[in-house]
Amino acid sequence: MDCMIDIEGLGTGPDTTILTIAAQGFDPLGDGYYADHSFYVRVTLESQEGRSIQDGTIDWWATQPPAVKEEAFGEHGRIPLDQALDGLTKIVWKARRVWAQGPTYDMNILEHAYKSLNKALPWQYYSVRDSRTVFGLWPGLEAPPATHNALEDCRRQISMLQDTLKYLNIKELR
Repeated sequence: MDCMIDIEGLGTGPDTTILTIAAQGFDPLGDGYYADHSFYVRVTLESQEGRSIQDGTIDWWATQPPAVKEEAFGEHGRIPLDQALDGLTKIVWKARRVWAQGPTYDMNILEHAYKSLNKALPWQYYSVRDSRTVFGLWPGLEAPPATHNALEDCRRQISMLQDTLKYLNIKELR
């Protein structure tokens, strides 16, 4: 099983405040995803003292549709960052490869969060993969817009990755 990770945050640096974290298990050479291997949490802002917030990102969030803002900022069902990372560990630790959209956002922020809380990373550095680079190998790939719901975006990225690997006739991954 591989795992796609996506987060939503309040900045772009490694120490950014995290709003939501999602992970979805899947087979990159298959179709769809494993419904019983998904993870989604909304993280309390109060549990992230010392993490950064960028004004430009707040301004960007203000331009998003009301439902997107409510999902990202609503107070219902939030948990502390340490509990969120413990939950993420439970799904990610058994993944063969961990995918994210771009090499410098999601994984860097999560790695910083794990380290700032003295928690071990649930992945090895060599298991991290970048889906955006794979998408770039198919210039004609039609990409539905991101929803900025981390779990929905994981699933969208999985579908695009699987479609691209099929287009490229990839039969095996290392």
